[in-house]
Amino acid sequence: MDESRVRGILDNIPLTPPWTVREFLGWLSERVGKTIVLDPWRMHVPAATRCGALWVLDDRMIIKFDPNRSSRGQRQEIMHEVGHVLLDHRGSSTYEVSESLLTEGLDPTWVREIMLRSSFDTDAEAAAEWLGTHLAGLSRGRPDDTDGAAHRAASLFELMRR
Repeated sequence: MDESRVRGILDNIPLTPPWTVREFLGWLSERVGKTIVLDPWRMHVPAATRCGALWVLDDRMIIKFDPNRSSRGQRQEIMHEVGHVLLDHRGSSTYEVSESLLTEGLDPTWVREIMLRSSFDTDAEAAAEWLGTHLAGLSRGRPDDTDGAAHRAASLFELMRR
């Protein structure tokens, strides 16, 4: 993992933390030129296998996450997927999208990239986790929060208490 590249990405985010997930995704959407949709899983995901997913379509990206996790866990899961985007990790162009619970509601012909993983201990996963953890740490609130100003004001009081 190229730690200097990850630090460079963090240094070039023009937002003032702490930001909300919605604020961050608004910035990212403009940067990549695609709408970014948060779509919670509608099926139960056992704790041992919880993970997010990222689908890249022609006009949007869909980030799946587990709505049963804590707000912090949801932010981590979402920002891990965002890490793949910011690190320009490419999905596979040789894939077959089959009907399953994981692709519920998707038209397979819309999908352009899927992060296909044979293992979760690759350099790409480590880098996305490292970046995602930092992004999640700079975020506050639930994924559907829109009032980043309130979180930034509250963070000032947190700093004053230290």
